[in-house]
Amino acid sequence: MSYTFLFYPEDNIVKLPGLYLLWTCIYVSNLVILFVDGTEDESRSFNMIANGLSVVYCGAAGMNSIFGTRMPSTMFVTAGPIHQYLYWMLLAFFKPKNVLGSHPIGVMNWVSTFVVGLFTLDMIIKTWMVSIYPETYLKYVKDNKKEVSVGVEEVKENDL
Repeated sequence: MSYTFLFYPEDNIVKLPGLYLLWTCIYVSNLVILFVDGTEDESRSFNMIANGLSVVYCGAAGMNSIFGTRMPSTMFVTAGPIHQYLYWMLLAFFKPKNVLGSHPIGVMNWVSTFVVGLFTLDMIIKTWMVSIYPETYLKYVKDNKKEVSVGVEEVKENDL
């Protein structure tokens, strides 16, 4: 069974810089809204926790780029479930009527919910496929892994 087409968009079209740009735009938008909107209720707490969890992608992307496959799909199937499943649990805990609204933080929560919703649909399919057919994903990685040569020079104590 081949399902490599599932990973094509992030690995070959958008790639890590595009995904990082998307994350950065959402992160900066949340940060600005948290600074300027004085709302102090559950919508603010939800925004901080749910969107704060998205920083897991930065760590996962760095680890994957340095020690992993260097393919965004690997980051998605490892970090995606952490952020996205927790996002939906938090939304259920805080209740949508308490966190979604027309004030700036409420609107940002709507935007985040839409974006996380799209990525969750994608992630559910990918993580189930990797769980059921891990050998197929491992073959996909082997066949598509980007070779990166890193020139490492010996650093002498005097150079520091």
